[in-house]
Amino acid sequence: MFDNDQLNSLYRYCFSLTGDESESYDILQSSIEKFLKANVESVENKNAYMKRIIRNHYIDVSRKRSKIDEEEFDETVTYVDMHINSLEKIVASQYQVEAVWQELSSSEREIMYFWAVEGYTTSELAEFLDISRGTLLSKIHRLRKRLKQQFDDSGKESVL
Repeated sequence: MFDNDQLNSLYRYCFSLTGDESESYDILQSSIEKFLKANVESVENKNAYMKRIIRNHYIDVSRKRSKIDEEEFDETVTYVDMHINSLEKIVASQYQVEAVWQELSSSEREIMYFWAVEGYTTSELAEFLDISRGTLLSKIHRLRKRLKQQFDDSGKESVL
């Protein structure tokens, strides 16, 4: 069914959603139970199907706890910065990564996980998250802008 590398990848995905180790294990375990109960013989990509189960389960759990992060989308924004490479150019120490990770919402962590860790393209990620590519690019642009304002090049928090 799933080997150790796949299970570790699924756990990292759960952790990217929750930001909490024990909650990640709970969501992974519950999602595996749902996967085992489902009729998966006809599923072509079991890993993608499992990630969809995890994401939906996380949303369900978050809604029950009223913890899901809702982000307002500004419909008046017409410009999207297409040069998102500068986010990849940030050289981050362990402190920077931990500090940045704490500042992200669950939806931002999910985007970062698939984009930066798993290497999804923006088109693949937009399709997986079921949002338009332009909306995804806008979210990445706003995220990059916010993080640049908060953290300077040396990795220390900026005093606002």
